[in-house]
Amino acid sequence: MPLRSWNRRYLAVAGAVLLVAAAFLLGYLPRRLARSKLAAATAAEQGPPRVAVAKAVAVDAGRTLTLPADLVAFQQTFVNARASGYVRRWLVDIGDRVKNGQLLLQLDTPELDKQLASARASLLQTIAALAQAKANRDFAYVTARREQELFVKLLISAQENDQAQTQAAVWDANVKAASATVNAQRANVQQLEQLVAFGKVYAPYDGTITRRVVDVGTLVNAGAGTTATALFEISRTDPMRAFVDVPQAFAPSVHAGADAKVAVRNFRGRVFTGRIVRDAGALDPASRTLRTEVDLPNPKGELLPGMYVDVSLDVALSHQVIRVPSSAVIADSRGVHVAVVDGSGEVRLVAVTPGLDNGNTVDLVAGLSGGEQVMVTPPSSVTDGMQVQAVSAK
Repeated sequence: MPLRSWNRRYLAVAGAVLLVAAAFLLGYLPRRLARSKLAAATAAEQGPPRVAVAKAVAVDAGRTLTLPADLVAFQQTFVNARASGYVRRWLVDIGDRVKNGQLLLQLDTPELDKQLASARASLLQTIAALAQAKANRDFAYVTARREQELFVKLLISAQENDQAQTQAAVWDANVKAASATVNAQRANVQQLEQLVAFGKVYAPYDGTITRRVVDVGTLVNAGAGTTATALFEISRTDPMRAFVDVPQAFAPSVHAGADAKVAVRNFRGRVFTGRIVRDAGALDPASRTLRTEVDLPNPKGELLPGMYVDVSLDVALSHQVIRVPSSAVIADSRGVHVAVVDGSGEVRLVAVTPGLDNGNTVDLVAGLSGGEQVMVTPPSSVTDGMQVQAVSAK
């Protein structure tokens, strides 16, 4: 092969290699660099989520401690029947106010009625048997006296006299047995009459019917166990009760007889006056709070069981509360918490006791000491130990 031809081929191959290298440097490397930058940006975006935080501030709450509570009825009872039967009619329904002793419902008791009729018939039979036994006893007494007189005159034998005396004693015993049977039958009749009377169900106290469970024709089982049929639920709503959990720091200030102000959130500006009637006498070991009962009059029935209220108590010393945004408070099945973010961005769920709700803010009476950074709007997925990037809320 001539030298000139070989050189031409070599130059062609070298040129092709140079073209491929140039394409690599101009195309692949920039794209790879762009991908690296995009991956870095994506990794930065996928870091700890940014959350708004606000500082928990300690403020002076003065001499009044305000705590949340639920209103409950003073008395609440399920009314059961003491006799089994079928509902003939009910005379009251939910929302009706009833008086102690008022007729609520009437039952048909066919089985009891049959038992009562049979018991009355048996009683009549035993009364007749008793009357016959008494007649036979009286005749035996007369015969025994006559035989005794004849025996004294030696007109009859001792055996005949003994037989007459024995017969009188036998009939006397028969009368006693028949009398006992009559008493037992009479007691059975009275018991069945009482059970039939239980077919009429009366209100146990003044109150309001809050639930009707049965309807006409419902089969009702008597008693108070798991097999018993509840007829109504009745609640006594005057007075009402509110149970508040007073934190340990203020428990010594709670005294029976002291006034309490109760504000219902439905009635803006309305404040009801109640009275502390008792407390548990011991702190709940889990929450370190003192369960306290406040009773308040409800003559007009304005207050309803289940209402959410704020109870204000006078305390012996002024105290501080911790104020946080209302949206920072998490209330769920686990209790009431706030999400505190520490300096490293780690989240810690802290149990708190809410006090006065100021609208945009809530005063906490227990749980925080002030100065903590709390999530302003914690997501539902917030958990202990999660990492976040805290940003001060504006």
